[in-house]
Amino acid sequence: MVKVLIGIDAGTTVIKSVAFTLDGEEIYQSSVENAVHRPESGWAEQSMVTTWKKTAQTLSEVADALDDEDDVVALGVTGQGDGCWLVDDDGDPVRPAILWSDGRANSYVQQWQEEGITDTVYDICGGTQFPGSSLVILQWLKENEPEQYEAADTVFYCKDWLKYKLTGELTTDPSDASLPYIDAETAEYSDEVLEVVNMPDVREMRPDLIPGTNVVGQLTQNAAVETGLPQGTPVISGFIDIAASAFGSGAANPGEGSSIVGTTAVNQTILAEPPNDDEQAGILLTLGVEDGVWTKFMSSMTGTPNLDWAIEEVMDKSSFNLVEEEVESIPIGSEGLIYHPYLSSAGERAPFVNPNARAQFMGLNQEHTQAHLVRAVYEGISLAMLDCYKHLPQNADEVYLSGGGANSDFWCQMFANCLNAIVVVPKGSEFGAKGAALLAGVGTGEYTDLESAVEATSSVEQSFEPDPEKVRQFRRWYDVYTDAYEATFEVWDERVKALEDLRYMSSDSSRPSKKTVTGKDTVGGN
Repeated sequence: MVKVLIGIDAGTTVIKSVAFTLDGEEIYQSSVENAVHRPESGWAEQSMVTTWKKTAQTLSEVADALDDEDDVVALGVTGQGDGCWLVDDDGDPVRPAILWSDGRANSYVQQWQEEGITDTVYDICGGTQFPGSSLVILQWLKENEPEQYEAADTVFYCKDWLKYKLTGELTTDPSDASLPYIDAETAEYSDEVLEVVNMPDVREMRPDLIPGTNVVGQLTQNAAVETGLPQGTPVISGFIDIAASAFGSGAANPGEGSSIVGTTAVNQTILAEPPNDDEQAGILLTLGVEDGVWTKFMSSMTGTPNLDWAIEEVMDKSSFNLVEEEVESIPIGSEGLIYHPYLSSAGERAPFVNPNARAQFMGLNQEHTQAHLVRAVYEGISLAMLDCYKHLPQNADEVYLSGGGANSDFWCQMFANCLNAIVVVPKGSEFGAKGAALLAGVGTGEYTDLESAVEATSSVEQSFEPDPEKVRQFRRWYDVYTDAYEATFEVWDERVKALEDLRYMSSDSSRPSKKTVTGKDTVGGN
């Protein structure tokens, strides 16, 4: 018999189920897209029922591909973090899940910042609040959808909803619950956080807290029918996708870094103990993932979508390689052109929190070409990654890189030069699912611990060494990059106020108006 571990990675837009051998080889895989619904501008939701059905579909397809000699040892689950996934006392969804990228609670974050609440919460849980944070969304629901809020019995996360459908158990783990429910030092629930935000009633909504490598239950009869997997298969508690991907890609030892350049750009370092720091810029989050293992991470809101947008809207090129050939010859600094990659409608959350932040080019002149604009986008995302690592408590000399950005040698070398670190691209492709599968192996005794699981299953595809001269050039350009966006903070806020004024003026345009204006409001006035 061949022992098989199955990992589920329920991402924001794609759900994947992957079967692995104990040496880390991917043998079967199934994936399906999962739509994000936007009922209003700035909102991002998903159907919880559809998310489960599509997960069961991928598991069923993997089960069909298994050979007779394949023995499914256990099942691990990871998925998108943050957001708000609610079920009632019957275990049914209260409403569609509100995702991490949702911006409806922007005003609550701003209010918490002004009142000092975000600072106090940071001191407790080691992470700053942003619009897609579970507790911020719960406050929005309490005030805007009180019936749905009252109907909620349990609040947890994407992977936890899937585990519930697999096992019938309502649980979460410390990594997912770290923002904002966990005390950063003890990795246990904090009641103090709920008192700080004046929401003590959430205490009863928190599910059992189970370490990531523990078995939470077995596959139920109903889940076995829907997935085609054996009833009674052990299911592991799991980690948030950020942590699972780090271990799945090969980063397991203190001091090592992991970056995922995908829909978001996630950057983290592995630590041997919770950091004792006073840094509160951006969404800097401490995750207690395992006994003696912590990770500190920052995740900016957008990564590769910036490049997708630039290639489609700026260069209109169908071949990715042709685009890179054109931009590679342009020197560092894009000949004076800067791009800030804050393309998300929810603004930015790392290394600063500003829901009003937006992407922008600075320094354009008539000599810049389409290739310069795209080159600036490559650099902007790379500098945003450096910006995050600058705010992490420990420099990483070696960074394991995964996500779409790892497919480009040109970009990998740029990352190495920008970070002044060796960038390691591991073999394989489904590192989130692999991390979940490794946790399943640890929880069922197939591996001694997480570190030995990573060592037994990881290998390097290629690595990129930094060029000292280009490192110096990027550091100089980084200073301009940060100065430029810091100078724009007030402008971003004023832009939002002006747009509100324009909408009001437009809706009021049918009213008769006086034509008297002051000189300062007219072109050429005195």
